[in-house]
Amino acid sequence: MDEPLSTPSPATEEPKTVRSSVWDIYFPKSGIGHPGAVYIASFPPIMYFWPTILVALFAAIVQGFSGTVSGNLGWFFVAVLALNFLVLVHDFDQKQFLIFLLAVVIFWMLVWIVDLYGFTFLRRMSNWILSFEPGLSTDAYFFIGGALLSLFIWGMVTPLFNYWLLDTNEFIHYTQPVGRDMSVARAGCSVYKEIPDIFECLLSFGGGTLVIRRNEQVLATIPHIPFLGKRMAAIEHLLAETRVVVERSE
Repeated sequence: MDEPLSTPSPATEEPKTVRSSVWDIYFPKSGIGHPGAVYIASFPPIMYFWPTILVALFAAIVQGFSGTVSGNLGWFFVAVLALNFLVLVHDFDQKQFLIFLLAVVIFWMLVWIVDLYGFTFLRRMSNWILSFEPGLSTDAYFFIGGALLSLFIWGMVTPLFNYWLLDTNEFIHYTQPVGRDMSVARAGCSVYKEIPDIFECLLSFGGGTLVIRRNEQVLATIPHIPFLGKRMAAIEHLLAETRVVVERSE
């Protein structure tokens, strides 16, 4: 009697290696796999001005078609521009961000209560402020949006010449055209993600600062990294491994 042939057990597939390149500084690849290396870069603060650029160009296009200056678009532009300047002026950590939100809520509740009891001076003050028409001409919106867009593009290009390569055995800083500028041995190092400003984190889609330490000594601080939250899984997976190179003698 013939014995049934045993079905070979399927071979365990090793996770594929994710091929990385310097272009990963703009957006991390999806999935972890086995990253051969992780590229990150510090971007200039102009990165956070993308809302102002979009609003300025949007207002220019709308007014260009309508042919009239809109005060509502002017208020919208001023509000977004003020938010961007607020990001540059002060860093709101988690506690300060919550305090800021609570202060805004309490302020509007006080305004509502005062107005409810018949005090009209706040209503007169708000009507006086809303009587302003901070509208800009279509040409002004185009010039402001175009100038900021030019600086934004320049700021997006410069990290290609100044970036970090996180490898399993070392962290390398490259500056072009010099090339390899600094190298930190992986052994004994720990990597931390910090969020110095909640507004910057939101405007950079989960961005933050990467800190490299060894024995409580800060070896490198890399700020303004976009999508850092998406990169941390790949970085932690990479740092959990140690590459061993074995040389064979013939």
